[in-house]
Amino acid sequence: MALCAPALLLLVAVIVGAGRVVSTKSAVLAVAREAARVAAEASNSQEAGRVAADRAHEVASGLGLDPARLQLTQFPGNFGRGQSYAVAVSYRVELSDLPALGFLPGSFTVSARHAECVERYKSR
Repeated sequence: MALCAPALLLLVAVIVGAGRVVSTKSAVLAVAREAARVAAEASNSQEAGRVAADRAHEVASGLGLDPARLQLTQFPGNFGRGQSYAVAVSYRVELSDLPALGFLPGSFTVSARHAECVERYKSR
């Protein structure tokens, strides 16, 4: 039992850490999706950039992500009707933040990209 317990605890810690990483990846994808959605609904490209950044930080906070670690890159194209507006989001995950794996040094980046079409028939 004394030999198996540390290995079992390490296995549980790795499983919990992997679940947290998958949860973070899902949250980053949700941030990218929401930012692209509100940007595509904006009336011009300047407003789109502003509302996308605001919404990304709002959603990130709501999903338990640290907005300071969030990096947002926007690809507005020509912001014409029917064109796509893409948003790429990167988030740095510190291994020391993961539950039960706080002893591991370092970090890695989780990223996602999402594109939405600017409304084709929306009046501007």
